[in-house]
Amino acid sequence: MSMNQELTPKQQASELIKQADNIVIVTGREPNNDQLSAAIAMQRVLNKLHKQASVVITDKLPKSAELYDTQFISNDIEGVRDFVIKIDMHDVVVDKLKYNVEGDSLEVTVTPLNGNFAAKDVSFEHGPFKFDLVIALGVPQIFKMDKIVEQNPTIFDGLHLINIDYHRINEQFGSVNYVDQNASSVCEMLVSLFESLEQGIIDESIATALYTGITSATHNFTIADTTAKAMTVAAQMLAAGAKQQEVVRVMNSKNSNNHEPKAKKEVVKVPDNSAPTSIKEAMEQAKKEANSEVQEEGSKKNNKSGVRDNSKTKSSNQDPSKEESAPKQPKSPLEK
Repeated sequence: MSMNQELTPKQQASELIKQADNIVIVTGREPNNDQLSAAIAMQRVLNKLHKQASVVITDKLPKSAELYDTQFISNDIEGVRDFVIKIDMHDVVVDKLKYNVEGDSLEVTVTPLNGNFAAKDVSFEHGPFKFDLVIALGVPQIFKMDKIVEQNPTIFDGLHLINIDYHRINEQFGSVNYVDQNASSVCEMLVSLFESLEQGIIDESIATALYTGITSATHNFTIADTTAKAMTVAAQMLAAGAKQQEVVRVMNSKNSNNHEPKAKKEVVKVPDNSAPTSIKEAMEQAKKEANSEVQEEGSKKNNKSGVRDNSKTKSSNQDPSKEESAPKQPKSPLEK
């Protein structure tokens, strides 16, 4: 299929998506919140367009996964293939075939017209990969794509690949390269692409995913590259029903699955009742302690033993009550 070179990359991407039936969506290795949110939003939009869409992510999912139903994400490429049950009909003719789903089980019933089947007549295999289009989200370089490419180097041969990204180092590896270096995130770019596919297709769940990706990529609009367009698009997603408070709650919550070693807890000392509560009290207390040290030094000079006390001068913030209750040290042999 040839693409009209007069079309913009976004228009070319839109046309390829409209013509495809089975689409696989991939991200980079160890996807970030923007990539995952973009994949979730893309899958939901394609489903609304009555397309078969599979998200394949083999690495650990980022924190934003708590916002989504991730059961529709495949952790290997085999999830994009049909599972085929074969029955040898050499000696038996099939009359009826039906299936029933009970709980987590699928029961397939084959009714023979004559004779019957045995277990040896049944075999299983995977069908061919069924997708006819690949969409890569937020992947600047081909070697950074999900590990399925490394494990299956020819898996995308002969297929159109739409490369959607905003990184300046993007290698333009797709048959269509929709790359916007002025965008803040992949999710920001997808808003206009989705509208080109079908006006008003962005519902509450899609808006929430796109809003999550934009706010995460811009660190809540605090990084220097945050543009007015990024904030405008985010506002549009809020108007479309994005669940801002739910996003804030999940993204700011502590990650209970974090297995990194915990930092040593710092012990914070609580001041006792004798601690000053104002600047005036602190100055008065310091003055009293200074006078106490002068008197102590005078008593040392009058020590009749003639032996100098080498003990260190106590700090000005030491509690005098602790000094009195401390056990007495044994006398020096030189002291009588």
